[in-house]
Amino acid sequence: MTAPLKPQLRPARGIVAGPGRGQPPGPIHHQRVLPPPALAPIVEHLWLVRWEFPPGATFEAITLPHPVAHWTVEGDESVVRGVSQRPFARTLSGAGRVVAVKFRPAGLRWLTELPAKHSRERLLPAAELLGLRPAPLSGLPDDEALAALAATLAALPQRDVPDAQLARDLAERCATDRSITTVEALAAVAGVGVRALQRLFEREIGLPPKWVIQRYRLHEAVEGLVDPSRRDLAELAYTLGFVDQAHFSRAYRAAVGEPPSATLARLRTAPGRAS
Repeated sequence: MTAPLKPQLRPARGIVAGPGRGQPPGPIHHQRVLPPPALAPIVEHLWLVRWEFPPGATFEAITLPHPVAHWTVEGDESVVRGVSQRPFARTLSGAGRVVAVKFRPAGLRWLTELPAKHSRERLLPAAELLGLRPAPLSGLPDDEALAALAATLAALPQRDVPDAQLARDLAERCATDRSITTVEALAAVAGVGVRALQRLFEREIGLPPKWVIQRYRLHEAVEGLVDPSRRDLAELAYTLGFVDQAHFSRAYRAAVGEPPSATLARLRTAPGRAS
């Protein structure tokens, strides 16, 4: 039996309460675990979602995607989800389980020569793209299913990809360094020109650097709206590097589908939320 993986303790980012979204009609179990050392350069974590609803009940789950790909296994379907610029919405019903791998930025490039921009906004059969054919997971407990998925991925050979490593490190720098709010600032960190940085990100990550920078700032915005001590929108916009609240509101609405004021109003009235 494959040894269980260690749980990931850092909280998830990018979970969005979509317009009109209420409480789920039944239990939803979320689980995240760290990858084994062999996968640490390319995988952020493995995750699992399991739900069980009464007949006829549904729930729309919405997330604001990171600039990364995922490998997901649900029943007999095994697909690689390329990077996406759109919110991910999924209507859950009945009972089900998804077991998945969340790659780090550019993580797929260790495993395939396909430029990341060619998998953007696409679902690709994992067997065709990477030769991934995991053992059936349906009968396995959650911990064993996650470990089995990791073992399958760890068995693949990894390419030597210095450009992907650079792109990964730069993207993750954007996630943690609030001083990086422009492509020019990131290019200075990388020691390359703006055009070279744009080509690097398109090829290795599949998205423009400007989009990646702004997406990480919007993840912080979602966290800021949830935090009762940080709910002044003008102050939040300034903290995240936007010119003003209007620019922030437009970017947030384009990404999430509603203005930040609407998200904030719902959070203030949601059960169990302190205002």
